[in-house]
Amino acid sequence: MEIREKLDYYEGLLAGIEAGKVMDDPRVFLGLSQYFPIEMPGILRASIGMDAGVDNLPPEDQPWVRQWFGSLTLFARQVLETRISLLRWVLEREREGRG
Repeated sequence: MEIREKLDYYEGLLAGIEAGKVMDDPRVFLGLSQYFPIEMPGILRASIGMDAGVDNLPPEDQPWVRQWFGSLTLFARQVLETRISLLRWVLEREREGRG
């Protein structure tokens, strides 16, 4: 069951990354809340704080900082996709009795 829980958790994180900003759509916030009921207030504050932080930078620095955050997000997404694939593979092997 531990593998299944990890898989659900990582899938929830990936859904959050794919959804983009939590503030853009209240349905996203509510959907992610089912995976992360305790963490969502912190995620929401971080989302707001990160945007405010970038908005407070000099205008000439804002594009590269946003690009940098985008690169970090892309890397996190790739790591999560790899973990999800591995966990699914392990669950499949267990179901087949080859675990």
